[in-house]
Amino acid sequence: MNADELLLTAIRKCRRVDLYADPRPLTPEEQQTYDAMRARYQNGEPLQYVLGECDFLGNTLAVNPSVLIPRPETEILVDTIVQKLRANKSSEPCRILDLGTGSGNIAIALAKAIEPCLVTALDISEDAIAVAERNAEANDVAQRIEFLREDMRASLVANRAWIKNFDCIVSNPPYIKTSALARLPADVRQEPRLALDGGSDGLRFYETIIRRAYQYLKPEGYLFFEIGDDQAAAVKALLTQNPFYRNICFYPDHTQIDRIVCSQTDKVVCEQKDEHTWKS
Repeated sequence: MNADELLLTAIRKCRRVDLYADPRPLTPEEQQTYDAMRARYQNGEPLQYVLGECDFLGNTLAVNPSVLIPRPETEILVDTIVQKLRANKSSEPCRILDLGTGSGNIAIALAKAIEPCLVTALDISEDAIAVAERNAEANDVAQRIEFLREDMRASLVANRAWIKNFDCIVSNPPYIKTSALARLPADVRQEPRLALDGGSDGLRFYETIIRRAYQYLKPEGYLFFEIGDDQAAAVKALLTQNPFYRNICFYPDHTQIDRIVCSQTDKVVCEQKDEHTWKS
């Protein structure tokens, strides 16, 4: 649907086909709402913020300027995780840690797709956590997700006792170089800087997570990332330099750019990690 159709279906609370099957004029109140929403969109506000919601893998999620707008590339990330974890059948609930949950899109999609499943989802933003909790309630998975307001980098470094024995850790962290933020499209610059700024080289969060994640994963547990357009080589180097990871592989997005990274903890090395001298 185009922007006008999306606005009209939201205002009339109908399907696209209904706009044409019943092409009645808007009431004065509906016209006023349409004009206000249309003006916001024409002034550069992201359409998803104007609508107050977006679709992610068939799940309707509330979004506002406190959270990053979920992208189609992240749907590939979730689909890849689901395929991997479903292949490892177990009677025990699958435990997943989502670092930087934002709107909760990844946590919610995984909680719905994998059963039994328990997800712990972290975000530094109190406002983002509030949005994510509402989305989990609206999508009937609140009982399977624990949302925590935490700085993901600080939590990993602090070696928190509750971050242990996960089957999978996933993160779509901020990965835009600080110097590139000003060159982003105007509508993207309206999204939260906390969810975009990956530091001087865009790798700040990957470096911390890769250094620490093995401590919180089960042997042969999975570590998944979404990465930026030109970051595959750098993230692969970070993983290969660390003895705790193996089976590093990449998955492309719809434009055939490497977008998803998957690795596993090395069972032998991790079982010896108490004696290992790897410096984190």
